[in-house]
Amino acid sequence: MKLQGQMTTNEKSKSTLWSWEENKAFEVAVAIHAEDRSDRWERIAAAVPGRTIAEIKHHYQRLVEDIRTIEGGLDPLPPYLPRNRAAHTGHYQGISNHGVKGSSRSNQERRKGIAWTEDEHRLAISF
Repeated sequence: MKLQGQMTTNEKSKSTLWSWEENKAFEVAVAIHAEDRSDRWERIAAAVPGRTIAEIKHHYQRLVEDIRTIEGGLDPLPPYLPRNRAAHTGHYQGISNHGVKGSSRSNQERRKGIAWTEDEHRLAISF
C-alpha cells in the first residue's frame, strides 16, 4: 500500500537521475515558492515537467540532508584558489553579485564556469 507522499520503487529509481535542466528548474522553483504556501509542492512540481510531488519532496529532502552534512563539517568543502591567487578572470572577484539589482549581464556572463570562492560557497549554503 502506498501512502500519500511516499514513492514507489520505480519513482525512487527515477528520482535519483535528474538532468541538469530538471535540477535548474527545481532550484528556481524552490527559490520562488515560499515555504508557507499550502500549494508549494504542487507549484514546484509544475515547474519541473515529468516529476511527481513525491519526487520533488524526496529531491528537496536530499538537498536539505546535503546542506546539513556540509554545514556540519561532515563533507569537506572543495579546494578553492587562495584569495591572493589569480582566478580564470585574471584577478580575484570576491563575492559574486549575481542577482544583485543593477549588476551587469556581461559581469554575470563572465562568472559562468568559474569555481566559487569559499565565501561564495558558504553564502550559498546559508540560505
